[in-house]
Amino acid sequence: MGRAIVSLGFCSVDHLCVVPHVPIDEKVELVERRTQGGGPAATAAVAAARLGAQSAFCGAVGDDSSGADILAEFGRERVDVRGVVARPGAESAVSFCWAEQGTGRRSIVWSRGTAKPLTPDELDKELLANAALLHLDGHQGQAALAAAAIVKAAGGQVSLDAGTLRPDMVELAKRCDIVIASERYAQAFLGADDPERAVRAIHAQGPRIAAVTLGNRGWVGFDGGTLIRGEAFKVPVIDTTGAGDVFHGAFCVAWLETADLERSLVFASAVSAMKCRQLGGRAGIPTRRELDEFLRVTPRPACVRA
Repeated sequence: MGRAIVSLGFCSVDHLCVVPHVPIDEKVELVERRTQGGGPAATAAVAAARLGAQSAFCGAVGDDSSGADILAEFGRERVDVRGVVARPGAESAVSFCWAEQGTGRRSIVWSRGTAKPLTPDELDKELLANAALLHLDGHQGQAALAAAAIVKAAGGQVSLDAGTLRPDMVELAKRCDIVIASERYAQAFLGADDPERAVRAIHAQGPRIAAVTLGNRGWVGFDGGTLIRGEAFKVPVIDTTGAGDVFHGAFCVAWLETADLERSLVFASAVSAMKCRQLGGRAGIPTRRELDEFLRVTPRPACVRA
């Protein structure tokens, strides 16, 4: 494998269903159900591969049937899994998701399983040293820090999906070139609901590029000089599960191709929107040809620079 996007973090099996509404102490008949792989960095890896990039994933699974399913799906998606460790006798992570019909709003319960995180000495150092970009989701602890050091020493870039504010996530962000935060992370980090101030504050921590995703309200990006705010693509929404994960994988692809912040964010926004038209975090991820056709016929949302 040549210069690839290597994602390191959490992977799982997701059991998903569409329901008329999320039941509380009642029964409802499901509309649709599906089982597929999940996890922030894992789904980003699949998105990158489906968009035509060389993609690899590093993480840990159990040697159970769920672990076998995780690895099999990576294989079908042409994601290199030489960096995945299967723990004997351990359970893989699983999640259960209910998506509300008509809105795409969802509820998720999950288990991280019993497969212990990667250790730094289990990392595939050759794979990492040859990575063009390492994408992290805040999982895998010390292995993530060690992997970032390897990639940066070899001249690669490091991207972070900052989903939940934790002290270790803040420290990891300081070592990354690209930090794209969820709206929840941005609010907690800043202590206020102000995405534009938040993205500047995140950038001040050290990354070259900072952005905040805002769901159906779009995104805000900042490169230290120009702040850009973009609207989201409008599509019929079935399920928003994995939309942020897909956004990250797509951004990594576009950033390596263009090194242009606005183009990369618009690209990622389009891929994320297309994903939301199907159930689950991966089913709706487009191929590059499908994305090109979507962009050809769909009006581009407004972007404003400040």
